[in-house]
Amino acid sequence: MSDGPPQRVTLVDVAKRAGVSIATVSYVMNDRGGVGDQTRANVLRIADELGFRPNRVASGLRTGRTNVLGLVLADITNPFYPEIAGGVIAAAAEAGFQVVLSHGGADDGIDVEVVQALCDHRCGALIFTSLLVSDGELLFDVVSPDVPIVQVVRRIPGIHADFVGIDDRAGAREEAQHLLDLGHRDIAVLAGPSASSASSERTRGYLDALAEAGLEPAPESVRECSLTADAGYRAAQELLASRRRPPEAVLCGNDLIALGAIDAFLAHGLAVPDDVSVAGYDDIWFASSRLVQLTTVRQPRHEMGRAAVSLALERLSDPDIPPREVIMEHELAVRRTTTPAAAGVRT
Repeated sequence: MSDGPPQRVTLVDVAKRAGVSIATVSYVMNDRGGVGDQTRANVLRIADELGFRPNRVASGLRTGRTNVLGLVLADITNPFYPEIAGGVIAAAAEAGFQVVLSHGGADDGIDVEVVQALCDHRCGALIFTSLLVSDGELLFDVVSPDVPIVQVVRRIPGIHADFVGIDDRAGAREEAQHLLDLGHRDIAVLAGPSASSASSERTRGYLDALAEAGLEPAPESVRECSLTADAGYRAAQELLASRRRPPEAVLCGNDLIALGAIDAFLAHGLAVPDDVSVAGYDDIWFASSRLVQLTTVRQPRHEMGRAAVSLALERLSDPDIPPREVIMEHELAVRRTTTPAAAGVRT
């Protein structure tokens, strides 16, 4: 019985068994010329029998690029982002790529050390879900021009990079219109950080729909906060403290903000949706739970991750194609946390 893990099969092992040079095995494994068909077939057969797996990192050190994609998530504690990661990892594996995962933080943009570490891994392409508008200069300074960048959910206008997401402004407009159609007129907004393009677009969509209905929320009824449940709780508390009475409905920048707001309303003795209707955004896993049943906007997270890998691999094959964007379908999911406005006029 072995006392340790099995030893990795190397080029030397394959070369010895096949009776050829190490260089010949290297040429075969890297699909280079100069090797006869019979020798090539024999090397491949022996490599398969021995269970040889090429060391992609070592190969990358020689060629300057590995079959590795770098993925930076905005907030690994937010269930929205790991679901995107699942799509990235699945699509990458199908293409023979591995994924190095890093965490960029909820609202702070990307960390130069995180990006530099991915570059040190010689990643073939980088996929970001965490970009803020202010990150453009950092990307320009740190990331080599020959490393493709794919932006997911958030984007920086004007940079040479592909994008995958949904039409956040349109999704937010539909959600706000849903509340208006229910008869709500006193509608507050707990928005995500304006430095995030996705959050900014959602806030614009909410306010667009309200403006078209002739409504302009008071300044204290539009609050910006981080994309976390704790921040949503605090923002909802501040909202209630700033008003004579609770709003009829609240539009939230994401589902975590909505969850925190619901907790704050319950803590103040308010029922959701009987006293306050609440809508989130993203449709992460808990939104459809029977305990929550949150009205929200659904994004195809897994498919977005897969699309990001497709864009990255296509650009690796053809670096000169113009920047592209993939806008995926969203869907308004109407559930229990929104209900028609109470009859009569509130005073």
